[in-house]
Amino acid sequence: MFKINLRGQTFLYNLLVNSKLRVWRHVLFVVALTAISFNQTYVIFQQDVTELGTDLYWITLCNLASYLVVAYLNIYLLIPRYLMRKRYLLYTIVLFVIVFVLMCLLTIIEEGVRVMLGQDVSYFLNPVFILNYVSSFATIVLCLLGGAITIALKHWTIDNKRVNQLERIHIQSEVEQLKAQVNPQLLFNILNRTAVLARGEPDEASGMLLKLSQILRYQLYDCSRKAVLLKAEINFLTNYLALEQLYSKRIRYSVSAEGEVDRTFVPPLLFIPFVQQAVVHVYGQDTFTAIDLQFRVENSRIHFVCSFDNGNLPDQNDFSSIRQRLELLYGDNYSLSISKRIIMLKLNMLKL
Repeated sequence: MFKINLRGQTFLYNLLVNSKLRVWRHVLFVVALTAISFNQTYVIFQQDVTELGTDLYWITLCNLASYLVVAYLNIYLLIPRYLMRKRYLLYTIVLFVIVFVLMCLLTIIEEGVRVMLGQDVSYFLNPVFILNYVSSFATIVLCLLGGAITIALKHWTIDNKRVNQLERIHIQSEVEQLKAQVNPQLLFNILNRTAVLARGEPDEASGMLLKLSQILRYQLYDCSRKAVLLKAEINFLTNYLALEQLYSKRIRYSVSAEGEVDRTFVPPLLFIPFVQQAVVHVYGQDTFTAIDLQFRVENSRIHFVCSFDNGNLPDQNDFSSIRQRLELLYGDNYSLSISKRIIMLKLNMLKL
């Protein structure tokens, strides 16, 4: 059942948006108007079908031509010029005027046929006729507005798809930028440090290179995915802080995790900007600083806390790009609190 619905959605979406199916859209539209015109003409002249004969089809054709002119005038003139430019009041006024003219034209055609058949046309002034006229007027307006909504929905779908593509490109560029921030500076520092340690402390140098290889492997392979396990992200941050500690000798750190971190997914490199800000802050201090990272998964939410015991964080404007990425990824489903020595981030789990 799910596959059938999915295929139906895909077909309707392609019929609405795909330019290759444009001819079929117009064919279905004309067929629908033809059926409506024939049904309306038959209902109006059902007592005179025998007398009219083949003239009934010519009357239907005239009605159909009138509908087509108004419908395509709405599609190719009114909607692009007024509705799509958000000139809603003017669009409504012009649409009402055109429908009024259409109703007058249809009334003239009907009256002409009645005269041709030698029937009395004085009933056009009766309250019943006026009520039917208003009802038909409202029906035609609603049909045209329905077509306008369909076209507006098509443009909205295309624009929304384009925006989503731009957002994905932007998010991917953010990830690539984060990779560039993590790689060069840390790589240069660690390689220099390893070269010094290789002579006197080869075991420590080997450990640094091992952790560096794990970081680079994570960035090269895992970060190319849309989402990664929270556990993998925590391991990456742990290795990153371990390397920073080995390099500077002024950082103490602790990382704790609670909940189902091995079953929870997050975007790659989501937390590293906060940790990097804390590390940059530590480098500006003259004393040892302890950085504490806490992760907790609870009730479909991820709680992240980054804190340290000395100094203050930089200006919150430095977190503007981080907030922008969070808004693109999570919308309103996150909260970020930044104080002098603590960063608190709460996220709803990603729906994959």
